[in-house]
Parts: sequence; C-alpha cells; structure tokens
Amino acid sequence: MKVDSLCTACESTLDLASASLSPSYYYDSLPYCIIDAVFSIGVKYTSTQNVVKSYCTYYGLREYNTEQDHYGDTHTVSQLIEHIESVGIEKSADVIFKNHQRTSSRSGILKADAVLRFARVLQKYGIETLADITAKGIPFEAEQEILRIPGQQSGLSLRYFYMLSGDDSQAKPDRHVLRFLKENTGNDYSIPQARDVLGNVVELLKEKYPNLTVRLLDYSIWDYMAHHRKAKSTKQYHKLVRDRIPEIIEADGKTCVCETLSDEDYLSLLDQKLNEELSEYQESKSLEELADLLEVIQAVVKARGWTVEGLERVRAEKATKRGGFEKKILLKEVLE
Repeated sequence: MKVDSLCTACESTLDLASASLSPSYYYDSLPYCIIDAVFSIGVKYTSTQNVVKSYCTYYGLREYNTEQDHYGDTHTVSQLIEHIESVGIEKSADVIFKNHQRTSSRSGILKADAVLRFARVLQKYGIETLADITAKGIPFEAEQEILRIPGQQSGLSLRYFYMLSGDDSQAKPDRHVLRFLKENTGNDYSIPQARDVLGNVVELLKEKYPNLTVRLLDYSIWDYMAHHRKAKSTKQYHKLVRDRIPEIIEADGKTCVCETLSDEDYLSLLDQKLNEELSEYQESKSLEELADLLEVIQAVVKARGWTVEGLERVRAEKATKRGGFEKKILLKEVLE
C-alpha cells in the first residue's frame, strides 16, 4: 500500500511523461563525475556546479556532452590526478576548484583531497574513462577502498558517481528524496530502503512511462523538492555573524541573503555583539562564550584602527601601575 500511495504521489506531483535528466548526467568525461559526486554531499548543488565549472574553465575543457557525440570522454582520471598533484591539494582547492569545503566540519579532509583519493582508486584498477565504467564497472575491492575515504562511508557519493557515469539503476536518496518519501508514505526510510522503494515504484509505473528509470525518478523527486515545491517560510535576521556562517548555512541546504556593512554600521553592530556575547557569558559562565567575547573584542580593536598588540600593551601598563585581580581583594570602605 505504501508503494501504491507513492506511485500516486509521483504521478500527481512530478511530470513523469516529460521528465528528463539535467546536463550534469551528461558530463563530457569521467573526472567530472568524481568531482561532482564528492563535492555534492551535504551542500546546495549550485556550489557543486560551480566547482565543476571552475575545473573545466581552468583547464579549457568541455563540461557537458548532452548531444552524446563522439568527441567526448577524452579527459582521463590520470590527467585529473596529475592536475591536483602538480598544483597540490591546498592550492587546488583555492585556485582550481575555488572551494575549501571539507568532507566533515569536525574531522573531515578537504573535498579536493577526497577527489584525489577517489581518482587514485579508479586509476589503480585501470578505470580512466566513461567507456571503462560501461565496459567493466568498478570491482568490489575498489568500491571498498572508496568507502574508506573520509566522508564516503555512507556510500551516497559512490552511488551518485554511478548515476553520473550512466547507471540508470542507481539512486542517491539524499535528504530531499527521503523527505518526499516520508511526506507521501508516513514512513522513515534508510538509504537502502529508499533505493528499493524507488525501484518498486519504477516497476509499477514503467508500462505507463517507458522511459522512467530509478535514476530519472530519483532526480525528478530531488529536482521537485529542491526547486519547485512551495517555498518555505523565511526567518528574518539583522545580525552580525562570523565570516563562515553563510558558507555553513549553504552547506546545510539553505539559502541566505547577506550584505557587506559600511564601516559605521559595522562598528555599531560590533558594539551590539559585544553586549550580546557578554550577556551570554554571564548566563552560561562557559569557556566557549568567553572565547566568543574575546573574538568580538579583537574585532572591535581592529575595526577602530587599533591593534591587538596595542591592547595588550595598555593592559600590561595598567596591570603594572594598578595590579591585576589575582589577590581577590574586595574593597569595602575608604576612610577619608
């Protein structure tokens, strides 16, 4: 019954009769599939598109082969490896990919590094082009090596890599697809369960929609959830935030609107931030909040044209003249 309700939801929500894949499923060469699969996890997809485009632009390469002509599939995995190794991982992230995202915010590696490791595994097993994937696929041992790369353990990147390189039987049930399944069946699905249920839906709808594949259904659901469903509510802010907060918001699949403040407004909001952080420290008495307060103090110092060294010098001079607070002295009375 759950599959029946999901079929109904797909037919009523998605334009299955004219559904088609995006140009990303027609990359000109295999290295772009690696880059896309690694960089796309956990972020808004436009940032991934920018990464692939940046790589192709840097080396003067054709990005897509939507016409499926015979002039593509010439840029090899070994060439991708050579490009990253010759420049270095850090500089590749900075100059070639123009993206410093990591596979995890806590202990992950640069995604540029993960791309290199992924490519090295394919090179080790003699997989250089899209034609190689079609002819021989990826050995089980190679898959296990890829899954051991930091950030690849879930298998989402690997499944998506298969989809990008032409496998119609694969799906990448990310948060958008899982939410669609939950909303239309009432069930929470694991990634393997979601892939299976998408396959069941395709089997039931295949006669009516001959071109429908698991890959196409997965993409159609993702495209609808990411771009075409009714817009979510917007939460308003007027708040000075740390420099990487917009990047973190985008990585969570959300969109934020920001602006660069004038010097006058920046100073005003810094002063507000100083009061905010002090209040939060007074409430929590935590080292983390105290660190936040110190960060804002340093920002105020720089914004007003001072230096952190100058601040420390003034502090030291006052400590020499008037002492610090180590003796825990409570002044109670002064008799004139």
